[in-house]
Amino acid sequence: MKSIIGGIFLVLLLSGCSHKISIAPSLNDIREVQVENKADVNVGYYISDEAKKTATTTPGGGGDNITYTPYADLEGALNTMLSRKFKRVYAVKSLEDKAYIANKNIIYLFTTTIKTDSSSTNVLIWPPTDFTVELSCNAVNLDGAMVWSDTMSAKGHASAGELMKDFSLSAKRATETAFKEMLLKLEKTDKFNQ
Repeated sequence: MKSIIGGIFLVLLLSGCSHKISIAPSLNDIREVQVENKADVNVGYYISDEAKKTATTTPGGGGDNITYTPYADLEGALNTMLSRKFKRVYAVKSLEDKAYIANKNIIYLFTTTIKTDSSSTNVLIWPPTDFTVELSCNAVNLDGAMVWSDTMSAKGHASAGELMKDFSLSAKRATETAFKEMLLKLEKTDKFNQ
C-alpha cells in the first residue's frame, strides 16, 4: 500500500502543472543596505489594482510551470527600498488623486515595470533553479516630468537541495539583488535632493 501511495505521489510530483509561489524577497535584507545620501522629501508609488492581480507563469523544472503575481509580491520590496532613500513613502491609489498627493506632501511619484523569467536545470523537481528579473523604476515630479529612471537586471540560482527547503529561493535571490542594486543606484543620485 505504501509503495502505491508513494508511486502516486511521485507521479503527481513529476506531472506537468503550474505551482503558485511568491517571489517576494526578505525585506530585512533590503533594510540592511546602508544609505548615506537620504533625501528629505516625501514620495509616492503607484501600482494599479489590475497590475497587482496579474499573474505571470514561467517555466519550472520537470515540465512544470510556476505562477506568481510580480507586482503584488514585490510591492513590499518597493516600499522598503524607497523608505531607505526618502523621508516618507506612500502608496498612491490613483495618479490623478491630486488632493491625496498634496495632503501627504508628495514631491515625486514612482512607477515600476517588472519583467521575469525562470528555468531549471533539474528535471526531477518543479521549483526553478534559475530566476531572472528586470526591474525598471521611473520617477516623475508633480508636473509629470521625468526626474529619474533606471533599470536593474538580476539573476538568482538555487540548488535542488536548497529548493526543497524553499521552493521560491532562486526567485527571492533574484528579486532581493534587483532591489538592493536599485537602492544603491537611488542612493548615489542627487536628483531628489531639495
